[in-house]
Amino acid sequence: MREQQRLDYLQAMGITQWIPRQPLPFAPAPRWLAEDAHPRHAAPHQVAATGHMPHPLAAELLHDALPAATQKVPTVQAAAPRALVQEAVTAQPVASGAAPALVSELPAGGADLAPPRFELHFLRAGSGCWITDSADEAARVQAFAWRVLSAIKGGSDFIAAPVCFRWPFIESAHEDQSLPVALHALRTQWQFLAEQGIAYVIAVGAGTSGWLDRIDVRPLYHSTSLDALMSQATEKRKLWLALHQQAEL
Repeated sequence: MREQQRLDYLQAMGITQWIPRQPLPFAPAPRWLAEDAHPRHAAPHQVAATGHMPHPLAAELLHDALPAATQKVPTVQAAAPRALVQEAVTAQPVASGAAPALVSELPAGGADLAPPRFELHFLRAGSGCWITDSADEAARVQAFAWRVLSAIKGGSDFIAAPVCFRWPFIESAHEDQSLPVALHALRTQWQFLAEQGIAYVIAVGAGTSGWLDRIDVRPLYHSTSLDALMSQATEKRKLWLALHQQAEL
């Protein structure tokens, strides 16, 4: 494995890479030392050949390997912030009649790459799926679903352990985990469950229905919380009637 790829893996997993500042006694000679061991070079901000922010020591070695012409004008990636793109375009001469298309395609406020934070717990019960947006409520929803289905069907069915979908998937600033990516992953998760023969969905939680609407899943019944469902007779009646209309439970 290349050293830069290894450092990227460690950084994505949140593992701090420690580098010695000087040769240590009774230890193998280090391949790299800290940045101050190379004072003759300024630390580059970005390496055009890779397109990502490298480890400072890797940047030092790559900086030595780059030609002098490459070091003068760093290449700006298309995914760079708007300020960097604007600076790179204005610094280079533009032919008459030509417009910097890269800047015009960027939105005025910049793309929102902040990952949404939510979680959904899927509980398979019979031919249906009960979904809640709270890890604390997952066990209670599981027990409640078992009691409801036992009362309707006159017997008890096995309810599998909840399947958790949590976003962002990993805590990393180098991965695109924006809203479109999150919805694509959630839709893929739902398609995997739907292929197992789910006939209806019961949604519990204030935010559950909103995320299901984004992936075009219409629940048979939705309650803002399990406490509201268990304490209000009208909500219990709505759930009971909705389940009785299902041909297969």
